[in-house]
Amino acid sequence: MRMLKSILLTTDFRPASQEASKVAVELAKTFGSRITLLHVIEPTPNWPLALHEEGKRGPLQELNAELVAQNVQVVEASLVVGPPANTILNKAQEMDADLILIGAGNRTGHFRFSGGPTAQTVIEQAPQPVLAVRPDQPVIRFKKILCPVDQSGPSAQGLRNAIRLAREFGGELVILTVVPEVTWLAAAVETGQFSGAQAEYEIKWREEFTRFLAGIPTHDLKVEIEIRQGAPHEQITTAAQEHHSDVIIMGATGRTGLVRVLLGSTTRRVLEQLPCSLLTVKEEDVMGELWQGEVELINQLMAEGRELTSSAHHESALAKYRMVLAHNPFHVGATEGLVASYQNLGQDDLARYYRRRADKL
Repeated sequence: MRMLKSILLTTDFRPASQEASKVAVELAKTFGSRITLLHVIEPTPNWPLALHEEGKRGPLQELNAELVAQNVQVVEASLVVGPPANTILNKAQEMDADLILIGAGNRTGHFRFSGGPTAQTVIEQAPQPVLAVRPDQPVIRFKKILCPVDQSGPSAQGLRNAIRLAREFGGELVILTVVPEVTWLAAAVETGQFSGAQAEYEIKWREEFTRFLAGIPTHDLKVEIEIRQGAPHEQITTAAQEHHSDVIIMGATGRTGLVRVLLGSTTRRVLEQLPCSLLTVKEEDVMGELWQGEVELINQLMAEGRELTSSAHHESALAKYRMVLAHNPFHVGATEGLVASYQNLGQDDLARYYRRRADKL
């Protein structure tokens, strides 16, 4: 995670969002962060949009005032109409956010919550870390942190962030790995031996976990190491409840392979049960593999964007390039397309911003 100088705080004014606002204050005071407030209005058929906006503008201004009163720097408070997840992703991309803070927690039973579709989409697609804050729990102060790992690059990145937050907030850290239950055949393929394949698989996993932890500097922290066995999402949820964790920090993607845990799917399942708040991070130099269908769609959108640019339909071209970046935030051509579009529209500040980003990419 970067220095948390820029945080996108999304709000729908429900309890989870109110808790997210409290967390934003804690982080802003600790790291000197700047907050951008965003409320997304999803259009409702047969209901005038003006009434939607009028009903939400007041609460947004009140939240802005509350944050400012607590000495938090709010650089912008935006009310935007559109599909929630895509709008949040586009705003985070536009402002180059270091963290997305989102309320999550649709009640599914007595003291049970699921993350909800918007939080799940943002977590899966955002290149930035995403903190999904659950309601009905004490304000996250990063005092009890659970960090599940599967020895992959993204889980190592998650652990580095967990250590940093534990240090900053004086928290306790539990590092957990879950040896997944696998069939004899899968274990045999993984270990390359037929006799005692499943036992050998567990031994191999534990050895990799030991090597994984060897270079992690935790000497100045209160750390507990745990190894469990079973379904990863079930063991993570159980561990969070047993340790009374206020936040789980984990990689949003993980190891692939015939019998490896795909931490991405585990993240989704944890989000479905949401035992506490969840911070997901991605390996900084991993962009993820695009499905062939997405590649074809991106190529089509880029072709349409360039055609619109050449015919001087710059607003429409802008929309095409943004759609590309919603699929692949690291697309250089689309970023350069934004530069050209903003230049042609006379928006020089935005053109310079995306030129710098294109140069970095």
